[in-house]
Amino acid sequence: MSDAFLVLKSGSCAWGRCLFCGYGRIQGELLSLEGFREKLDGFFKSLDSRVDHVKVYGSGSFLDEKQVSGDLRAYFIERCLAEGVKKVTVESRPEFISREKIREFRGLELEVATGLEIACDEILDRISKGFHLSDFEKAVSILHEEQALVRTYLLVNLPFVKNLKESLEESVNYALKYSDSIVLINLLPHGHTPLFRMWLSGVWRFLSREEFHNLAGRYESHPKIELDVETFRFVPLFPRELRENLSGVGERYLTHPHFEVWQDYILRWYRPPSGKKTLLFLPCSYTKPYSRSRTHRGIINVLIDYKGIHEVMLSNAGVVPREFEDYYPFNSYDWDESKETGEIKERYIGVTKERIIRYLQTHGGHYRRVLCFLGYESESFKALREACNGLGMECKNLLSREREGKRVLQSGEALEDLRYGVENEAGKV
Repeated sequence: MSDAFLVLKSGSCAWGRCLFCGYGRIQGELLSLEGFREKLDGFFKSLDSRVDHVKVYGSGSFLDEKQVSGDLRAYFIERCLAEGVKKVTVESRPEFISREKIREFRGLELEVATGLEIACDEILDRISKGFHLSDFEKAVSILHEEQALVRTYLLVNLPFVKNLKESLEESVNYALKYSDSIVLINLLPHGHTPLFRMWLSGVWRFLSREEFHNLAGRYESHPKIELDVETFRFVPLFPRELRENLSGVGERYLTHPHFEVWQDYILRWYRPPSGKKTLLFLPCSYTKPYSRSRTHRGIINVLIDYKGIHEVMLSNAGVVPREFEDYYPFNSYDWDESKETGEIKERYIGVTKERIIRYLQTHGGHYRRVLCFLGYESESFKALREACNGLGMECKNLLSREREGKRVLQSGEALEDLRYGVENEAGKV
């Protein structure tokens, strides 16, 4: 059966208070019948071939009259039937499921997906889900009596759960009694949510891909169960109201929670680019993003022909792959070296060393070689040298030892060192 996915932005979730859900907090413009017709007609015209199954995702409830009116639903059903669609999947909270609405879909195989999340009323209350198991069961009864299918979403790593494995087993066994299919979802932090703040404070942590599969992998072969390790492309996107002024020197600006959660993400979720097998550690810069600084413009100009190099910056903000340089907080901090004391320098070296060690322990196997282009007297180079020595890894500095000066990496001689080193160590494309 061929599937097509319709993302419908109309209105907003009537509840919108779930602890973890950023989608439910999105305030979309309510579609008029004319606007909906235009969108749906465009959707079907865009398809390369006829589809049997249309799945609708809309950040709320397709069966909520205030989000998708009866006229919109009627047109959707009419167009699906006219296009030869056999099955439709829509999402809805239990309170919007009624016999009358389900009967509207006659002629189509209807599947209704509901985010149950967990089979525990106590946790449902704590995550502010807004319904209980009894409400779910009543909705399921209506759906099955009207010959519709039930699809249930379960979140495997909710907060407040004492034993994730036991809780998941209980929820799966419960959902199997009522569901025609189940999706086990790895909960990842959504920006505008209380859960994101819980991640920042260290009260809750998401599961890495490996941790998720260790927990839920035993259900992978079950005919009714699907695993969803990444429901959206996860990058820590901080809402503007959470962003802070990160200009300063000292402990707060080394181990700030906003830096720490990014380092957590880079270690447990991020994967280096597949085609870049040479790791090149570089300095940070006062100008943000780094690529706009004079130092980095020169470096980028040298590296333009070397596609296999992965550029990673070292700074008080942590280990920063080039692809994240324009994300907050990496584009919004300032560390004034003139205000460093001897004690602060030692702390910088210690923190940066540990971050490098964790990065190399996690991702080192991806790279064939490790290089750097750093001033020999810089704290970043000292931290890198100590980290690599501790791991027994070789890291060659492409800067000649005879180069000196405050802005040494901007000089033509230093950039020639870089060009020569990359040519010999990494090879030209």
